[in-house]
Amino acid sequence: MFYKISNGHKLPHDPFKSLIVPRPIGWVSSVDPWNGVNLAPFSFFNAVSSDPPMVVLGINGLHVEGGDKDTLSNIKQTKDFVVNIATWELRHQMNQTSASLPRDVDELATSNLRAKPSCLIKSPWVENSPVNMECILHKIIYLPSSDKFSKNVC
Repeated sequence: MFYKISNGHKLPHDPFKSLIVPRPIGWVSSVDPWNGVNLAPFSFFNAVSSDPPMVVLGINGLHVEGGDKDTLSNIKQTKDFVVNIATWELRHQMNQTSASLPRDVDELATSNLRAKPSCLIKSPWVENSPVNMECILHKIIYLPSSDKFSKNVC
């Protein structure tokens, strides 16, 4: 099937989001400057380098209360985050953390998950996750967005 992006498609869902499979989910925990914890899944995530080890997060859209999503706001302010890997057993909790909630809601608590202090950074691990990558911000790149109210960030 060929479709020109500018002409749209007649499918029930955007096919672009289904072309790269399996698509890993970056389950990102971060903290704000006041130690409020945020946890959110990002389906535009991947490892992009091994030397040095680096990951990329694709964050777009706005928070329901306006402004940057909590994850992006926290990373901008604290310069760190943790990528936790969700297992099949954690899929329901990971889906719960994708809900659009007020800024002061702790997604770990609402999803019956536990935080565990990181070894090197401020943002916590999801204790229930078997893989936790402590990350330091290298660069924010603003990409074009069809959403006139936001910029895509990579």
